[in-house]
Formats: sequence, C-alpha cells, structure tokens
Amino acid sequence: MLDIYKKLPKTNCGKCGMPTCMAFAVKVKNAQLKIWDCPYINKEDIEILSQKPNVTMDDNYERVSSELEVEAKHTNFKEAALATGCHYAAGNGSEIISLKMLNKPYEMRKEGLFENGTYCRDSWSKIIIYDYIRRKGGKPLTGEWVTLGYFPNTASHVKAFQRSAEEKVAAAFNGDTDKLKSHSKELGGVETAGKMKADFVCRFDLLPRIPLYLCFWEADEEFQASCKLFLDSSAEACIDIEYLAYLVERFVELLVNLQ
Repeated sequence: MLDIYKKLPKTNCGKCGMPTCMAFAVKVKNAQLKIWDCPYINKEDIEILSQKPNVTMDDNYERVSSELEVEAKHTNFKEAALATGCHYAAGNGSEIISLKMLNKPYEMRKEGLFENGTYCRDSWSKIIIYDYIRRKGGKPLTGEWVTLGYFPNTASHVKAFQRSAEEKVAAAFNGDTDKLKSHSKELGGVETAGKMKADFVCRFDLLPRIPLYLCFWEADEEFQASCKLFLDSSAEACIDIEYLAYLVERFVELLVNLQ
C-alpha cells in the first residue's frame, strides 16, 4: 500500500472517487480500484506497480465470504432468525433461515447460502447475508432516520456515496416521478408519508430489519431534482456499515436499471 501511495500526487483531490490518496492506495492494494483510476499517475509508475504480485478483487471477496460462511454456519439458526426478523424452519434434521434481500428470496442452510434452490455463487450476497445473520443484531428499530454519515467512521465515504447513489437516482428520474414510483413498486417499495417532506417518500426493506427510506424532490424553477436516502439509526447493530453502503449502492443500480 505504501509503494502505491508514494506514486500518488498526495493532493487528496478526490477525482478517483476516494476522499484521500491514502484511501485510494488501500483500495488499489485490495484490488477494489485500479491504479490508473488516479488521473495523475504516470505511465512508468503504472508499469512498475502492475508487475507487483496482487490478489484480484474476486479473490478478496471470496476469501471474506468463506470466512463469514464458517461463522454463520455455526450460529444458532433459530436464535439468529428470531433476532434478525427472518423465518425459521426445521425438519428432517435440517434447519433453514429464509429471508429477502433487495426483495429477492434467499435461504441460509447448514451447507451455506442458497438462491432458487442452488448454492449462491455471488460473493457479495454471501458476505452481506452471512454478516447480517451472524451478528444477530436484535436492536429494535428506533424510528430515527439518519444518513450514512451518521454512523462512526463514515465521514470519508459521504461524498462518494452521494455521487454513486443519491445523485444517480435524482438524474435517472428527473422529470419522471411516475417512473420512479413504478420501479420502486417492482422492488417491493411501499410509498409512505415519512418524516421528511418530499414529493415522493418510499420505504424499502434491504434486509428484514434494515429499512431504507427514499425521499425524492422533483425539479422546479429554482432547484434540480434531488434525492436523499435514509436508514434507521439501528442499522449499525445489524450489519457492517461498509457492507451496508455497498448494499445501498446495489439497490440504486437495481432501481435505476429496471426495465
């Protein structure tokens, strides 16, 4: 990571999508970004750093999902299901935790995570669900809506999150709130009169006890269309906040790209 950092401009310009050059170096080291995502890195340094051995992004995700799978398999299924708002079933010597993530059904079995009766191969789905189940974060919903920046150690992610999630929703549905409502319904969203005054407010359950509230304001003569995404303040007890941020970005991709 330090080898990478030494080649960077150290200006923390943010053009790579990360708040600091150090944060960018960590992402490159973990194969989550490419060194050429920095617009100021020169060709010679790219060639030097590309020759260094490194793991791939998929290698990292698969390793983490395997580690979490071992832990999730050994949790008390009945206790975990009750604590996380999932459905528990047992019979013929087997136990199953059923749940939905982004309105899609999954089953956690002693053999691992299954989707449509087949072992799930998507590392990120496994990481998020295993972490959610193993934490058994039985903290009740507080009803307090907060943005991602409310949670500890997330200040550096807020600007990137706004660009990759909130601004993307605003741009995609600018001038077409009906389309937003239609897409929201397809993803299991329920229109609600929320705590925020907006043209459209909708609740989604990212996971059984992790609601997300989307607030959308249509453009007018003074302001462009805008969007804010809120979470319940209890979320940090239920899931790693880094995983939660990724889950929200994944939700946005689905919402925006539904046909």
